[in-house]
Amino acid sequence: MKRNTAPHSVSADAVRHRVAVLTTVVVFALFVSVVATGIATAQTDQPTVVVTNETTAADGPTTVDIVLTNAPDGLSGYYLDVTVDDPDVAKIESASYPDRFALTSDPEIGVDGTSATLEAADIDGTVQPGSMDVTLVTVTVSFLEPGETTLSVEPRQFDADGGNGFSPSTRSGVVSESATDAGAATDGDAEPDADPASVSEADGTAVASDSGLLPVAPVALSAAALAMLVIGVVALVVRRD
Repeated sequence: MKRNTAPHSVSADAVRHRVAVLTTVVVFALFVSVVATGIATAQTDQPTVVVTNETTAADGPTTVDIVLTNAPDGLSGYYLDVTVDDPDVAKIESASYPDRFALTSDPEIGVDGTSATLEAADIDGTVQPGSMDVTLVTVTVSFLEPGETTLSVEPRQFDADGGNGFSPSTRSGVVSESATDAGAATDGDAEPDADPASVSEADGTAVASDSGLLPVAPVALSAAALAMLVIGVVALVVRRD
């Protein structure tokens, strides 16, 4: 008796078709992963002027670093404004420039201390193309009463090496004064919260830890998880048929 193999042939073709379709979906998911990762990486390359967050104990001024996250084409000079959003809480007392800027202008601080205009030039070329976390200026803020306020920055002019201008994005910072000693821990085993920006003791360069940019790793991991899910569906379809 001759065995009829037609149904088996049709079933095998159906499985191959499903596998081909789902494999295409997997490839597409991986493509989306690559594109998303590229977009995230491009976002992290965007130069940003960051005001670091700082907290001080009662009756004490605090210093705030203003940092350029990266300088893809170097930095020949800058011109910017810093503003205290709530003048009833704090005011700008003074500002100082890092030694790397050989040509600077005296800080222009408003009479009420709510704003400051700052300008410096890197005539010695110390900020090379590709430099990261470049401290532009350090601002000293004093408090009129305990509380917190936002310190905003507005880039007026930024020039790369060669004189080409660029427009960095900005991220404001929060400065605050506690009503009690900020260094006193409430629990003997408790440690004070980590500061959102750390400063290198070697060169005084602030390293912003919260840039507000899209992280690359979660995007890639999400797309990879999607690809694994689709592969799992393919395996289940093949096993069922």
